[in-house]
Formats: sequence, C-alpha cells, structure tokens
Amino acid sequence: MVGSAESGATGFGVVTLASLLPVMAVFGLGLALNGSLPGPMDEKAFFSPENRSKVAVLFESPDAMSWYATTEAGPEGRKSYFEGSAQSPAEFLKELSITPLRRKALLGDSGNALERWVALNGSAEDRSAVFGGPEAVKDAIAAYGRGPQADLSIVDLVKRNMTAAAKAIIFLIVPIGLVLLTIARQRPSYPDQVVLGLFFAILGMGLFSIGIEVGLGRLGNDIGTKIPSAFKSISLPDEEKLMVEFDPSVVQESIDPYGKKHSFFFANMEEGAVPIPYNPSGYDPNERTYRYVPAKGPLFGREGGITGIAVVLLFAFIMGYGATLAEPALNALGKTVEEITVGTFRKSLLMQAVAIGVGAGIGLGVAKIIWAIPVFWLLVPPYLFLVLLTVLSSEEFVNIAWDSAGVTTGPITVPLVLAMGLGIGNQLGVVEGFGILAMASVCPILTVLLLGLRIERKRAVALKNDGIADEDGLTK
Repeated sequence: MVGSAESGATGFGVVTLASLLPVMAVFGLGLALNGSLPGPMDEKAFFSPENRSKVAVLFESPDAMSWYATTEAGPEGRKSYFEGSAQSPAEFLKELSITPLRRKALLGDSGNALERWVALNGSAEDRSAVFGGPEAVKDAIAAYGRGPQADLSIVDLVKRNMTAAAKAIIFLIVPIGLVLLTIARQRPSYPDQVVLGLFFAILGMGLFSIGIEVGLGRLGNDIGTKIPSAFKSISLPDEEKLMVEFDPSVVQESIDPYGKKHSFFFANMEEGAVPIPYNPSGYDPNERTYRYVPAKGPLFGREGGITGIAVVLLFAFIMGYGATLAEPALNALGKTVEEITVGTFRKSLLMQAVAIGVGAGIGLGVAKIIWAIPVFWLLVPPYLFLVLLTVLSSEEFVNIAWDSAGVTTGPITVPLVLAMGLGIGNQLGVVEGFGILAMASVCPILTVLLLGLRIERKRAVALKNDGIADEDGLTK
C-alpha cells in the first residue's frame, strides 16, 4: 500500500507497514516465550525463596526488590520475602535511611520519600526504626499526614528526561550521519544550523517528556482512577487522611432503612464538622492514629448502573475526539491529503473523520475493560469488515485510511489513553487495562474508508450531472 504514480497517493501506506511489523514481532516474541513464562501467582508465592532467583531479574538491584516488597506488597507478600532473611523490614528501612549512597542509588533525588512512606504507611516497628522515640514518630506523622504527595525533585526530573531525549536524538543522527558521509559522501548543508536545530530538538523533546510525565500522564491516571466513580463506589487513596491522637470514644452509630448499623464520627475539616465513616481496622491503638481513606460514588444511578457506564463511555469518546484533533501528525496528514487530492478530500473533513473514529475506538476500549470483553471479539470483526471496505474502495482512500490509524497514536493521545486505561483497570480489579489503543487504531480506518466511499459515490453523481459539486468538498 504505497500508492501508484497514477493514484496521487504515492508515499502513503508506509505508516501502516511500520505499525504492522512491530505487532507481528511482538506476537512472535509472545509465541516464543509462551511456554517458558511462569503462570499467574499470588504475592506469597511471588516473593517466596523458591522463586527469588526468577523474581530478581525484574529488579535493578536487591535493594530495589526489598523496597518493592516493603512498600508495595501486602502483609503476606512482605512476610514471605523477609522470611529467613538476615534483615527485617524495619531494619532494611533504618539502614536505608542512614546510608545516603544506597538511598540515592535506589530512590534518586526524591527528597523525603522514604520518611513520608514510613510515616503514612509503615508499621509501628518501621516508624520506631526510622524516626526513633514516640515523640519523633508523632511529629513525623503530624508533618507528613497533612498531604500525601511526595516532593517533586526538579533536578532529577530534568536530568532524567533530558538524558533520554539526548540518547534518542543521538541514536537517530548517528546512522543518518554515517550514511551521509560514507555512502552519499556529502557534508550536511548549513552544519551550524543543523547543530542548532539538534540542540533545540533535544531541548524540546526533554521539555515535552517532562510535560508528559508531570502533566498528561498524571492527568490520565487521575481520570482513570476517578472516572469509575460514575457507576461504582471507589476508594481515593490519594486523599487518605491520618488523624493523630484519635479517641475512639467519639465514635457514634447510625442505622439505615434496612436496619444495618454504621459507625461514624464527626471531624472538624476545612468545610466544618463532617461525618466520617469509622472502620476499626484503621485505628492503631499503639500510635493512637486513625487512617481514613475516603470513598466516592456511584455518582449516577445505582452501583454498576447503565447510566453511570454511559457517562464514562461518553467521556471516553469526547476525550479521544479532542486529543486526536490536537495531534500534530494528524494536522500534517490532513494538509498533505488536501494538497494531493486537490481539495477533493478536505483537511477538516479528514480530521473530523479520524477524530470521530478515535473517540469511538476509545469508547469501545473502555467498554472492553468494564465488561471484560475479550479483545479478539473487538478486533477481528472490524478488521474483517475493513478487508471488505478495502476491496470496495479506491487506492487513494485505502492508503489514506490505513495511514490514519498510525498518526492517531501520537504523543498527546497515547499517554492519556494508556494511563486512563490502566487507572480504570486498577479500580475495577482487572488483570490489565490495555487494548484501548488497538481499538483507537482500527476505528479511524473504518470511518475514513466509509467517508471515502461516500465521497466517491457523490463524486460519481456529480460527474454524471455535469460536474455539479456538493458541500463535502467535491470540486466543481
């Protein structure tokens, strides 16, 4: 699908092939590794001594594995990891807190991330090991309990993203330079401008990566973790509150219309006295602290109701539609297509068709996560239909349509969609939240091919009626 010289679409189809071959390569890798990969296992088995050597390859260092087991694993996984070890979790955290080199190698320039985690999530033994006496522990809980967010290290953020941008540019220009100097035997035109341009490219990519990491990525994750509250009750760990010097005597009880009792207490917040549910498991009698994780939803209708799900799917469509229109690659494709087709296929028309397709695809991908639909049934039927449309369509529209799928997976859409999908998947407890991008790639091909068939039909009618044009962009 590169287009014949007569079709006017010469050069299109390259993006399609560049997208197809990586898919085939990953499928091949999956087939090769399928028999050797271990099956799913719980945390206890994952961190058991028997699997330690297999698990170790997933982490950069033993400290990284210990940190993950300490901070991310549940009680069973944590116990399994440190069982038979020379160190307890508290001893590991204490040694890490007093060894700057190990701490920096593991956490980078992350400020007080270690102390914050211990204060908010550590056990009484962990807190005593890191902070010392009861008064120091109480002060740390009070200080870090005011906000759950860790400090943002600007130096580490800039260094990491600028280094990644420089590596990407270097790996790109080295082969280009070798071909230009050794095979073409030509020197770059205006080398001073090229060097300046490469500098700005590295700077721009680095700044853009920072924006993705700090902005779009986090925004997508926030959307994914909170949007399910439209149809189900979700916990909000980012808004966790830690109350010090908690007195259980303030707990009261209420009764619902079904006769079930609920424990709660009133707390003076910024908005005044508000009722907060009481869960005995959140109270630590030794530290006299109460840990409260707010819950939210369902905001529309009942739990798991179709109204709330419809709101989520509508939002997914709108987000996909808006993000696609902002993609620079789609603007470039639309301009090129309009020039090649001499105005027959307008830029705005192509962009609208692709954006609608991406929005619909993201909506289908979110539905796949919500209802746990196998991706096979969402991909195979559309691609079979695409084969039929490809046969019926002209070559120029076929090439344009299939390339439209590639330009949609750009730097704006991908971070938002991936983070949103993983966030929704985590809230719903599914194994993974992937598959949205696959649907966001197939649906634009459908919309553009269908639009192309409509334009071809109207063009034929216009030619038959002595060249009368219509409002869809047909030439008069």
